[in-house]
Amino acid sequence: MNLHLGDVEETALIPLAVRANESRRKNARINDPKAVEIIDTLGIDTRNLDKLVTHECVVARTILFDNMTKAFIRKNPDAVCINLGCGLDDRFSRVDNGQISWYNVDLPDSIEVRKKVFEESDREKMIGCSILDDHWSDDIPKEKPVIIVAEGLFMYFSREQVSAILRSLTEGFPRGVLLVELMRQKMMKEDMHDTVKHTNATFGWGIEKTGRELTLLNDRISFVREMTFSEQMKKGRLLSRILGTIIGDMNNRLSVFEWR
Repeated sequence: MNLHLGDVEETALIPLAVRANESRRKNARINDPKAVEIIDTLGIDTRNLDKLVTHECVVARTILFDNMTKAFIRKNPDAVCINLGCGLDDRFSRVDNGQISWYNVDLPDSIEVRKKVFEESDREKMIGCSILDDHWSDDIPKEKPVIIVAEGLFMYFSREQVSAILRSLTEGFPRGVLLVELMRQKMMKEDMHDTVKHTNATFGWGIEKTGRELTLLNDRISFVREMTFSEQMKKGRLLSRILGTIIGDMNNRLSVFEWR
């Protein structure tokens, strides 16, 4: 099966490869059988997609995003969950409580690839559209609690584009929670990343120090909390703890915002 992905969309193969390879390990920290199935079915060579530092960061990232999404769902069991820039992620299966409604949103070419290995259901849908299109959320219910997950996404947009995305979220949904991965500006050099440097993707805008800076782009969102991937890595295996200590606060972070 041929994959026809753009430069940024190609980066979706990185977390896919990490989740698959980690899932194969004894005492795996994450379990993603769908990632294993996709890697095997498509015959994807993971050597340049799964490097040491990226592996540990993606494992920590997956645990953080999954846990925070599950926490929201526990409080809002009939929530509407939106996975922005979903790529080939199967988070729905990892967090599903049997009640939520889930929307996987990505560019049309990514969704076409996704449809080759995933199927829609009554509670899990796909939307092929740019999130810079003001109408991407038109068909998503607005009356229930909404959580938007934006993992590995915002760093590929410019400051103006991030501002436009935040506007589309706050104008499209009367209230919501945003879980977003943010990268520090000092780290936005592709050759500093042991996997991204093997793609043609380029970074856009990043924060100077803290996710609170996102509130300067939209006065409706409120900063709730954040946690760097390093903090999660320090809870793991020895190698992960060492890397987390070395990278420290320069690591990407999961920042949480809300509006109402």
